[in-house]
Parts: sequence; structure tokens; C-alpha cells
Amino acid sequence: MMENISQSNRRYWDALASDWQSLRDQDQLWRRCPRQPELAFEGEALAFIHKFVGSLQGRRALVIGSGDNYVAFALSGLGARATSSDISSRQLDIARQRAGQLGLEIEFVCADAAGLEGIQDNSFDLVCSSNGFFVWIADPARVFQAVQRVLRPGGFYIFYDIHPLMRPWKNLIPALEMEKPYSETGPFEHRDNEETSYEFHWRLSDLFNAMCDAGLVLRQVAESPAQDARFWEGHAYPPGLDRSLLDWRANPRAGLPVWLTVAACKPG
Repeated sequence: MMENISQSNRRYWDALASDWQSLRDQDQLWRRCPRQPELAFEGEALAFIHKFVGSLQGRRALVIGSGDNYVAFALSGLGARATSSDISSRQLDIARQRAGQLGLEIEFVCADAAGLEGIQDNSFDLVCSSNGFFVWIADPARVFQAVQRVLRPGGFYIFYDIHPLMRPWKNLIPALEMEKPYSETGPFEHRDNEETSYEFHWRLSDLFNAMCDAGLVLRQVAESPAQDARFWEGHAYPPGLDRSLLDWRANPRAGLPVWLTVAACKPG
């Protein structure tokens, strides 16, 4: 079943890659990420990278589930020897073309994050994943095991993602209306562009227990509100327009954490 879900999501992202490319070409923010790495991160992810890893100059960094590759471009711009890994070969083709335009030397590897086949053991100082990664993961334990395998001793896995407390609600704004219990994690089946995809809404306990069982050591956690109204307006990158949406009195969900940021390390 897990393999079928993975293959369905692979086909889904291959089919949507061109549409996603057109969407991201509208704002061209991918061109700015190497010079403005803060554009590629939310929550406390960039601060955690600076705190726990320090200078990335010459360090090996792997982005898993790299998607639009903003994080890979940002890490490369910070001096890392970056590798981008994603389940969708079409997404990677687009990212490879963009990296060429930006003059970035990035290695691209098509691999499922729940295994990272073809990526060597003990080879990275930093592994990252970003917003919207875990929702596509059918088995977080396999991801954490793969991350633990490819990290060097003393290396860090730093990720930010939508906070699990955001998942149970039906609408972004304005009122709180539950769509499902927090404990109902999926899979949730969707049809789009004539393809079927599957999402998961993992709880904090699902992620942290699987991470610790894989042998990673939790070092720091941050739970952050949205800093820009774009989150509530449904925009991934363009600035939001209605700042009142950041006030929990106007938008009750703004009183909950939006971003979960985690720093974990492989014992040295």
C-alpha cells in the first residue's frame, strides 16, 4: 500500500510540474534565493542552520523532497555543496534548468525520501526539508531512518513545515470550524489534473517518536506564528495584503502556531 501511495504521488507531481513551474515563474523569487536565503525559509529554520551548523562554506547539504528547490538554491548561495533530491524527475528537470541559469553547481538525485536510494551513508553535514514535505510522506519512520543513514556523525537534520495544529481546520479564515479530529492522520485521497494523490496529517507525536526511534537526537523545537498575511491569503511567496489576519482577535487561527521548526542531530 505504501509503495502504491508513493508511486501515485510521484505521478501526481510529474503531471503538475509544468503548472508549478508557470506559477513560480510569475514572481521569479527563485532567482533571488541564492542572494536572499531568507526567502526560502519560514519559522526558525535559517536561524537553526546558523546556530547548529554555522558556516555552510564547503559543507555538504542535502535537500529532501526539494520540490521548487528554493531551499537548495539558498543553501548553494550560502556556500554549501548542495544536493537536491525529489521523487519527481520532472520537478528536478525544471530545477536543474533554473540552477544552470543561476550559475549554481547543484547535484540532482531522483529518489524517494523514504529510502534515499543512491545516496551514500555518512556523507552530509546537513539535511533539510521544507514546507509541505511531510504531508506527502506515508511512513515518516523510513524518512528519519534514511536521514540518519546519510548524515555524518554530528550532522543535523533541520526542517520546517506546517504545524500539525493547522491541519484539523476546514477553512483558513475567518472562523474556526473543524474538518476532522487531530488524531485522524489519513491517508486522504485527492483527484487533480486527472491524477490521484495521497496526503497525511501527522501529529507531533508521530514525527518525534519516529525521529527518536531512528536514532536522531532532538536539539531544539520552535513553534512560530505566520509573519506575513500571505499565509492566510493562500499565497506561498508574494507578500500578503491584509495584516489584520495576523491578529488572533480578527482571525482566531492566528493564535495557533503556524510553523514547526525542528533541529535534530546524528550523534557523533
